[in-house]
Amino acid sequence: MSGYITPSKASLGTDKIDELAVNGLLGVNNSLAYRVHEIERHFHSRERWFGKKAVPTATDWGDQASLLPYSAISGDGVFGADANDEALVLGVDDTPAITDMVKFDLHRILILALSVDTPYIFRVIYGAGTMADMETAKQYTDVMLQNIVAGSKSNGVPVPIMMPRATCGTDKVWVRVMCATASATATFYVGLHEYEG
Repeated sequence: MSGYITPSKASLGTDKIDELAVNGLLGVNNSLAYRVHEIERHFHSRERWFGKKAVPTATDWGDQASLLPYSAISGDGVFGADANDEALVLGVDDTPAITDMVKFDLHRILILALSVDTPYIFRVIYGAGTMADMETAKQYTDVMLQNIVAGSKSNGVPVPIMMPRATCGTDKVWVRVMCATASATATFYVGLHEYEG
């Protein structure tokens, strides 16, 4: 029969979707099964919320369920660059928050207060080096936020954060903010997901 194409095994459902080894997160990185399992773990893992540690150390910056918010300060249309404008969010001693977990990512951010009503960019920087080195290496994710109601100075709704998984006990997290007003402040908490591998 002219023009007839014999269906392949894959189209008959008798072959795997991809040719990579399958065993959840222990399978080949980026196989379909690996990706599906990672998504499943992300949506069905436990979450821990962090606020600022009352007395931070060089390696311990956050505290689970702390009611003391982190604070970051903006420059005039640029990310705050003065000493202590950034928020030290997670030090190497803050993860793992759940026993036996080896990877983490920030899952959500809860804005407590924004001092002005203009849009803010929150830059979440992560990695094992210094904040400046990690930002230069493009190891950051940005989230744009603004007060829901003008003059309210508060959002009160957790906002999703998208970032790659980082390594517990090795990687740190900082947050910098930028808005159109010099010395504008943002206070917030972060929600954390952790993973076995």
